[in-house]
Amino acid sequence: MRFVAETSMTLPGMGEAGPGCGQWYPQEFCDECGEPRFGESRCEQRGCPDCGNTVWRRRRSEKVATRLGAARHVADEPIEKRAVHAVVSPPEGEIQTLVDVQRGFRDAYGLAKEKGVRGGVAVFHGFRVTERGKRMYEDAKDEGDWCAEDDGKLWAFVRRHEERVERGIGGGDWRALSYWSPHWHIIGLAEEFEADDPDAQGGWVARRIRSLERFTLHREKGYEDMVGTSMYLLSHATFESDSSSDCVRWFGELATTQFSPENELTERELETVERKAAEAAGAGPVDGEGSEPCECAECGSVSFSPIWEAGAALIDKSWTERIGRRQQQRLAAAFEWAIGDRQPPPGLKNPRSEEEALEAFEAVL
Repeated sequence: MRFVAETSMTLPGMGEAGPGCGQWYPQEFCDECGEPRFGESRCEQRGCPDCGNTVWRRRRSEKVATRLGAARHVADEPIEKRAVHAVVSPPEGEIQTLVDVQRGFRDAYGLAKEKGVRGGVAVFHGFRVTERGKRMYEDAKDEGDWCAEDDGKLWAFVRRHEERVERGIGGGDWRALSYWSPHWHIIGLAEEFEADDPDAQGGWVARRIRSLERFTLHREKGYEDMVGTSMYLLSHATFESDSSSDCVRWFGELATTQFSPENELTERELETVERKAAEAAGAGPVDGEGSEPCECAECGSVSFSPIWEAGAALIDKSWTERIGRRQQQRLAAAFEWAIGDRQPPPGLKNPRSEEEALEAFEAVL
């Protein structure tokens, strides 16, 4: 069935949160003493009001920087490491249905490759901000309005337009400040990007916005630029509501069937690319290294394991003898809560803060 795309598609953060998102639960435990540590559960779904423009956007940007960075690193010549940000737009009225959008991805790939992009990622945008929306945003910035403070970006203001109604200061649905104008952004490898010629392109427009920062394996600015560009594009990426259809797709030499970082880079090179991409995306500690020491006030360890590994740890006699009976009981209670075998009493279920989680934990001990 050919559904109308404009009314069937949405933006990140405009849907419902996933089950348990925002709740606190036992998340990891100290490798030294076994003390549980609590954390906030995140569904990481693109439609989630909390995760769509935080966790989901950061994770996807990190993946873009990792894959593109890996491809740039293995390129033979410096000029072949060059990456560009371009935009490809269809003639007005050509993209109206969901089927049109899917076909449009292929057309956008093809035109980008004709212009010199050997391979890269395409991000679909279905909407642009109205002139009225732009004026409202500028007025809000001038007035110091809280709604324009979210990372200072126009689309952040548009997404939060509905919150203004809830606060009794006007506003409305984000669609009131946008209009249907489909186009695809391209981030890809290109030594040159040929001049635009709509007449020869069937009315399609393809233009280079800019070249990305120079890239080398250890140069932070290269990763930061890839992540920053991706973060902005994903802030208003457009996808079908209630669908898993992706709005971010790889093509050409970087298509998933054509390029594998795991096969092209050494283990050490890949670890470097992944680490620097994660750092550029603002990711927290990785590989179990906690940013804060254990709160038991004795061991001071910064090494933690996921709570799901507590079951195996609790049958390691040498380790359990070292942590002692009391810590075994605390870890066992936290593990059973995490896997659903033990639940806090009514009134303490589904904690929404660390303080509530600690109170619930005392109740399940």
